[in-house]
Amino acid sequence: MKKFGSCISYLTVDLIKICKSGNETDFAEKRDRYLAAENPPDAEYYRQLDYHRVRKTAQFIERYVDSLTPENEMKMEIYFHQDQPAFIDDEVNTRLFNFSYADRVYAFAEENGLSIRIHPIIWYRHVPGQLTAYLENRSAEDRKKLTYQFIKAYLQCLQARYPDAYSVDVINEIASDPDEITALREEGKPVYDADEEGVRIDDWYKLLGKHYYIEVFRLAREVFGDRVKLFYNDNNEGNREKQIMFKTVIDRVKAYEREHRVRLIDGFGMQCHFWGSEDETRAYMEDMFSFCTNLGVEVHVTEFDVSRHCTEEIRESIFSTFPEVARQYGIEVFTTWGLNDVVSWLHGEEASLVDADCNLKPFTMKYIEAFSGKYDREKRMGGNRDAD
Repeated sequence: MKKFGSCISYLTVDLIKICKSGNETDFAEKRDRYLAAENPPDAEYYRQLDYHRVRKTAQFIERYVDSLTPENEMKMEIYFHQDQPAFIDDEVNTRLFNFSYADRVYAFAEENGLSIRIHPIIWYRHVPGQLTAYLENRSAEDRKKLTYQFIKAYLQCLQARYPDAYSVDVINEIASDPDEITALREEGKPVYDADEEGVRIDDWYKLLGKHYYIEVFRLAREVFGDRVKLFYNDNNEGNREKQIMFKTVIDRVKAYEREHRVRLIDGFGMQCHFWGSEDETRAYMEDMFSFCTNLGVEVHVTEFDVSRHCTEEIRESIFSTFPEVARQYGIEVFTTWGLNDVVSWLHGEEASLVDADCNLKPFTMKYIEAFSGKYDREKRMGGNRDAD
């Protein structure tokens, strides 16, 4: 089933609500008052969203978007209550978790009939300081037991609050990245360690040990059941060394499945953050999709964008070619990482499918036609609206 998705922040959700509840005359004042109260680090970008841009953004969602991925709101640590400990007497203190921001995104999705993707559970960039502080002087056995207890409690909270999620990115970016390591060395920055299978030796690994991701998937399946699809999500999918790592991780999980006669993993999420390189040709994409679609699991595109590291002609070619190749390999679920160039995490790189004035770019309809179930349904019913 087709799904054309986008990441979204609670700030965008709230600005859409402000836009719909008022008018052009008072929008700027309400927006600025709201942003001053929230005081997000990227407020300057959201101040660029005037009444007409927000209105176009809302129309884009209404007309074409099938699913939303909260950009940061469901990640561990970012919105935790900093005055709360991770545990009280070895029991997880769920008051640490702050889901108020994720709640806004979920409520918006529910109100607009949109699917939600939970993103992500385990990521090396976010290992809660409250957790590691509590475990500091505990034995290795205690650290492992309590960390799994913490992860399970977080999963249970997500499941209880967001029961209609269609997918969960359980593990995110655990494969070490050869290109990243090369760049770190060239810049004289510290290089992280990896085990012999290429898995990052991050704080999660240090707490839980080798092949810990199998147990995380097992816990996720126990909590979410069979209705929700569980994914391993990673990037730089065209790198041959990383491809071997992806396969190793998935094969390890599937070997556990066969041994225990259970199903843990449903799919692999190809982030598809394109660098904007002249090497990212149709042949490169075909090789990438050919490998990933033969991993033995379902494949989604989960975080698509194109950075500006090449000529405009090359970027246009990447943007135009990608949906053709993705559909050639049977991809039906697609998420762009940024609703538009104003609020994209790659500010100033024109990396998304919608420009800074919140209009569709020349190639964007190819993505909508390839992936949007909403657009398909409208066409079958005889409608054919163009974006404003």
